[in-house]
Amino acid sequence: MGRVITVAAVMAVLVGGWLFVRGEVPCEVLAAQPSCEVAVLPGPSQDTLELVTIGGAEAHPSDGQLRLTTIAVQDDLDLRSWFRARISGTVDAVARETIYPPGSDRDQVAETNALMMADSQLMATIAGLTASGYTLTGEGALVAGIAEDAVTDDLEAGDVIVGVDGEVVRDSRDVVDTVRASDPGETLTFAVDNDGASREVAVTLGTSADEPPVSYVGVLLTTQMDLPVDVTIDAGVIGGPSAGLLFALSIVELLGPEDLTDGRIIAGTGTVDRDGQVGSVGGIRQKVSGATTPASGEDPAAVFLVPRGNLAEARRAAVERELLLVPVDTLDDALDALEALRSDRDPRDAVVLAAGR
Repeated sequence: MGRVITVAAVMAVLVGGWLFVRGEVPCEVLAAQPSCEVAVLPGPSQDTLELVTIGGAEAHPSDGQLRLTTIAVQDDLDLRSWFRARISGTVDAVARETIYPPGSDRDQVAETNALMMADSQLMATIAGLTASGYTLTGEGALVAGIAEDAVTDDLEAGDVIVGVDGEVVRDSRDVVDTVRASDPGETLTFAVDNDGASREVAVTLGTSADEPPVSYVGVLLTTQMDLPVDVTIDAGVIGGPSAGLLFALSIVELLGPEDLTDGRIIAGTGTVDRDGQVGSVGGIRQKVSGATTPASGEDPAAVFLVPRGNLAEARRAAVERELLLVPVDTLDDALDALEALRSDRDPRDAVVLAAGR
């Protein structure tokens, strides 16, 4: 017997579709819909050598580029743009809360990204100067920002944490490591300096909402340090920490007499810490794709430095021109890769992405 479709069933489908298009189906019921997702697509790229200025030391020009890559986010999707994101090889539709965490608006996300960028610049400066032969010593952990859900009201932006439970703090990682090694509910005593005034702050640790049961304070820290070279990085509106590797490379490039790029356009991404360890980032396929499709009038990149943890995903990126993917774990790996290219050798574990894939 043929299947009977009732008027009620047709109406249910029509009403359901109407609610879907209008975004009135709760995300808890149906996560894949325009109102619950945003589109992540390739963003603009910039030559970090043009963003970094060196003072107090001789700077050397380069004939090539060290180009950071970014993502762009399109929200308020209509049905057509949402479908396009769902089927595109270079655009991803991701849950809205991935970009805008619950309880955060665009301004709060932008502020957080700006603070993360500031810390990224400092870590890149420390790593870059160290790789250039300078010896650096931190002077404490600077409180750069306070989260709304911070567990204490007794710390404020501008405070410098110089000790925890009697142990000297040289940089932000000392504080982070101590907090993460402690249990939620424990109380730590922070020795704090602010403009010459010292005090102690007792902080009872909370629990991280993102990494339970990891302990949590709710302050954004960076390292307080008197640098031997004046390094200024003008990142403009770019936020987040993922340009760290390219900033560090730019500092080494500008401070050294040898042209690391050898005239090439080297693109890439990756966080970097004070020891030069390179970390994975988000939006890697979009960043790799964007490196081969720069703005009008710009040449595409020939090489892309990718955090090793992102390599598998990067190999699935759609590229319009052949691109050499070079996985790196550290800043030294990236420098070794550039040296190999200057010597007409293939960098270690390099992978060629063919055009049109």
